[in-house]
Amino acid sequence: MRGVARERRVLLVEDDAALADLYLLQLRRDGVPIEHVRTGRDADIFARGRVPALILIDLTLPDIDGRALIESWAGDPICGAIPIWIVSNAVAEDNIWWHTATNVQRYFLKSKVVLSRLSLEIRATLGLPYGERISNRLAG
Repeated sequence: MRGVARERRVLLVEDDAALADLYLLQLRRDGVPIEHVRTGRDADIFARGRVPALILIDLTLPDIDGRALIESWAGDPICGAIPIWIVSNAVAEDNIWWHTATNVQRYFLKSKVVLSRLSLEIRATLGLPYGERISNRLAG
């Protein structure tokens, strides 16, 4: 197997442009390096070509079922090592398969996501610094 350098970058796979903009605004403001794609096909190309450090993915995509995409990555020696956090409108209890998916670490219900907390969890997971915004808020 050839060596592939994983980027210290998060990939957001979300087809809802308004929701994606909210995520991108908050996460970038908090210093999380993040890229966004809207389709499963684009996510697959990105994951296989650039190997992000973490993937945030919706299960309902316009072209490919999110579960099928996650399962295809799980079977790949490089993509299978990328941690995946599902962010979906479907409740986790309706998708119990994710518990056995070797590459899925977390499952978030979109309506319950607090972006500032998600940002903290991403930065802690990836070992990213907390940045000026957090320091200034704590100092004030």
